[in-house]
Amino acid sequence: MSVPSRRGGTDRRVGARDSRGRRAADRSQRDRSERGRSQRGRAVRGGAVAGSGTGAVRWMRRWILPLGLAVITVLTIAVYFTPLLGVRSVEVVGATTLQEDRITDTASIRMGTPMVRLDKAGIRDRLRRIPEVESVRVERSWPSTVKLRISERTPVVFASTDAGFRLVDTEGVPFETVPRPPEGLPELRVGHVAPGDPATQAAMTALTSLSEPLRDQVTAVVAEAPDNVVLRLTEGREVQWGSPRMSERKAAILPPLLTRPGEVYDVTSPALPTVS
Repeated sequence: MSVPSRRGGTDRRVGARDSRGRRAADRSQRDRSERGRSQRGRAVRGGAVAGSGTGAVRWMRRWILPLGLAVITVLTIAVYFTPLLGVRSVEVVGATTLQEDRITDTASIRMGTPMVRLDKAGIRDRLRRIPEVESVRVERSWPSTVKLRISERTPVVFASTDAGFRLVDTEGVPFETVPRPPEGLPELRVGHVAPGDPATQAAMTALTSLSEPLRDQVTAVVAEAPDNVVLRLTEGREVQWGSPRMSERKAAILPPLLTRPGEVYDVTSPALPTVS
């Protein structure tokens, strides 16, 4: 039996180590090559994506934005300066005694006027010049209708004049003349009927503070001065009201006071009412 030499065994072991080292070096080289190719691929793809995004932005700037601005410009011109969305009709709401033609003629709304350029304040001012109109609201009803919501004045008294009988509302505004005194309304007797007249305001304050059943008994409201209001009632009775101060308290004590027999009921001082 032969014994292998130590030299030969050592050579074989060194050769095995060298072979393993070369294989490890080859694997490391392959890994570096693959990482390099992967990084180059990602760089290429990133550049392609970046280039694609830049191209899309250029395309939008070149076509989309100008097209959008053109559409907006055309729509603005159509809405503001053409009758495309213009007034086609006028609708009157709330008027009972006023004729619709009178309202629309006074409003003076031109057909075809662009709805967005409608002069609502001007229309309101013109309609308020009608004495019978207490308030008015102008509304746009798209696409082409203008609504005029009218609140008419309600008469609560009448005043005798040389021209006839003037109807007066709760604010003391005379707004219409009629040939005969309206049935059921009391007469207002003051020096000058006007909303800013102190005697007119005192008389209307006294009258409107009364309850509806008690107001129905009033035949006349007389105010020779703002602090000297007198209510004339049915059956020849009279209420000395005085000034408009504490009108609510006076109106509260008057109904039980009227249950007592008498002709003159004095509530000028509501703490000390008298009957005579």
